[in-house]
Amino acid sequence: MVAKSEIFEIHLQRDGRWLIDSSADSQSEAEAIARKVLNRQGVGGVKVVKETTRGNTAREQVVFEQTKSTGGSDKVFVGEVDEAPVCEDADDLYGIGGRQTLNRLFRTYLDKNGVTATEVMHEFRELKRLVDADTLVMSGIGKVSVLQAKLYPEGGDASARRDALFGFLDALTDRAREAASKTLPLIRKEGFEPAIEKITAHAGDQDCAFLIRLAVARELVQERSYFAKLGKAVDWATPCESDAGRAVADTFISDTLCNPETLQDLLGTQQSLSDALGALVSLTQGSLETDADGQPDDAPQAVAARLTDLFARGVLPDSRVVLVDRVRRQVAGKQPLSQAGGDDEADALKGLVDTLMPDGTLLGGSGMAEALTHRQSRIINKGGANGLREATGRMLPIFGDPVRKAAYLIALSESGLAATIGEEIAMQIEGLFVRPDSVKHIVRDDRPPNKKMQTVTAVYRMFNESTIDCTLKSRIAKRLDELLARYITEDKILDRVDDPNRPLHIRAFMLLAMCSPEMLPEGQASKLARQIVVKHLRRKNFESELVAQVPVAEKERVLRDFHVQLHRCGFMQ
Repeated sequence: MVAKSEIFEIHLQRDGRWLIDSSADSQSEAEAIARKVLNRQGVGGVKVVKETTRGNTAREQVVFEQTKSTGGSDKVFVGEVDEAPVCEDADDLYGIGGRQTLNRLFRTYLDKNGVTATEVMHEFRELKRLVDADTLVMSGIGKVSVLQAKLYPEGGDASARRDALFGFLDALTDRAREAASKTLPLIRKEGFEPAIEKITAHAGDQDCAFLIRLAVARELVQERSYFAKLGKAVDWATPCESDAGRAVADTFISDTLCNPETLQDLLGTQQSLSDALGALVSLTQGSLETDADGQPDDAPQAVAARLTDLFARGVLPDSRVVLVDRVRRQVAGKQPLSQAGGDDEADALKGLVDTLMPDGTLLGGSGMAEALTHRQSRIINKGGANGLREATGRMLPIFGDPVRKAAYLIALSESGLAATIGEEIAMQIEGLFVRPDSVKHIVRDDRPPNKKMQTVTAVYRMFNESTIDCTLKSRIAKRLDELLARYITEDKILDRVDDPNRPLHIRAFMLLAMCSPEMLPEGQASKLARQIVVKHLRRKNFESELVAQVPVAEKERVLRDFHVQLHRCGFMQ
């Protein structure tokens, strides 16, 4: 096995240039030296670079970085937020909605100091540093309170929201101050799951989750590199079998994924924004392809591979929310999807739609539908409500399949754009699913009859389960059922299914398939098929005739399967 060696270099920034100052054998020693170097006259920043040598290869990684304000471009500022869910109490700030808001508000501060929102809320020293950082917290609270009063007037005016938020800050501070003196198992000594088990065994129900997060925060705050934090959290989560362990790992992983540079390290160089977004979607779906073979465990490719596996296992719900939200914001943004621009933008959008909606479910739901519509309006270079209306119509051919079109329009009707272009959305729905005279005008390709019926039924169920206007929903359901019944009658579907030249057991199973919830909705269309099934069931000696042409060894199984299908289709109730 090739030996590995590590050395920690302390770099300082002077007059805009980075210079090597000294080195140390451990990260803790290097960070202590770096903090002293930062106090020197004329030094604007310090960082610790870990150099890992394995055989003939060496890899550098920034594990600590800190700067001091010198005015101008070094100033830390409060970020812009366009949404901030109203928290009922301070504990809500620990949740994904609260953390996302904090991560956006204090992004520059967090990145500059190499800490995450969760670490700051649990480590008293870090929380105090943030509170003491000029007017950052006051400005952030002011910005959020005004936004919340505008978006959620039922929560009170801006002054009431501001008082509530300052109350939450006091509660967080008191809790972190009290927790600072608590002795908890050290993860680096005990191991991740054993430490959590010890905390769980001794903590009360209310304190348990907080203390687990505190123990992890104490461990990760020592790392000032977001990628190093991510690597540790992924390593803990990969073999973890406890719900509490997976949940806390997800919390910290999701915080690190809010850092753009961490995502860039994970994904590597991408040719265009559409490629980068496609890679992010693949990561959330657990299907990102990584070149991890032969890479050291802490290499970006290896970390990305383990992270992809965690997403595939479905154990990172908060992290998935963070990545999907980032995709949504990038889709809605102004950066071109394609480097070439022009016609390539439309092609890139189509490819992105296929990535976001491989079947009848749009990743990101209503928010993503709104983002895609904004993106299309930029591609056609038309702004305002008229541009969004035209963009909605231009999006539909991209989706192709009726189920995907329905999913997009339903999601759009549930988005913020409904207030602006709700009539356009309703008009498009009517044009696609109420006005057509035939199933063949809805499903225009050459898929077989059973697939046509399944497609229209899937559309029926999507609208039936949606939150669109009840009157429109009722009209759609009635019309689709009428069209399915007409299609069955005019194309003699049941005559072809119940062909006397076929063995009875084959005809019976095909007729039952016609009565299944996936094939036809309950209504006129399914009634036609059910009448024929009932007619067969009432025949004398039906079961004997059913298996007359079935091999003896298979008769019992065929009868059993037939009764299972009868029950599933509602004939045995």
